[in-house]
Amino acid sequence: MKKNKGMAYAVLAISFVLFNVIAFAVPTAKTATFWIVYVFTAVAFALQIAIWKFAFKGADTLKSKFLGIPLISVGIIYLIVQIIAFAVFMALPLTAGWIALVVCALILGISAICLIGTETGREEVNRVEEKVEKKVFYIKALQVDVEMLASAETDSDTKVALTKLAEKIRFSDPMSNDSLADIESEITDKVKELKSAVNKAEIITIIDSLITERNKKTKILK
Repeated sequence: MKKNKGMAYAVLAISFVLFNVIAFAVPTAKTATFWIVYVFTAVAFALQIAIWKFAFKGADTLKSKFLGIPLISVGIIYLIVQIIAFAVFMALPLTAGWIALVVCALILGISAICLIGTETGREEVNRVEEKVEKKVFYIKALQVDVEMLASAETDSDTKVALTKLAEKIRFSDPMSNDSLADIESEITDKVKELKSAVNKAEIITIIDSLITERNKKTKILK
């Protein structure tokens, strides 16, 4: 990741050098219009670094890095559009300075709005995913608990029953809901009872029935 980031910054630096070579090597009048679009374009190059750093800030997983790509894409499009504007005004150096200022300000403003919108979208995706992860955690944790009980069980019949129960939990709807809090709490309590219970078969049957009830209620809530 660091190597790729270093290469990206190197490409940006080379592009900026080439931009300056072309800007000052091409024999065109260095009017106020030229300097206005030059400054805006130089700022567009500098903002790429800030945008890239912000896009990958705290990105410690592949998913979080992937979600930062749209932000970078908007930044690159902004830079390209600004370079095109620079080329146009460099070819027309006698254009009124206020026109160049308005055009460049519009490019910057629209790009800023797009960047804000993109970042808002990324935050919403992260918020929804975090909410979903919390809702599916219950079933995952319950499955692990029953599987551990099954692996530690010495009675063959009980072991088979626990294994089947774990499979049923595995294929249950993972999405939880506030309306299921009571029944899920009851299931959790019954699973805890299994650790020291004598009548395990009876408790397994109760849990199986509760899981069935939960799954039916989950379908109704969708």
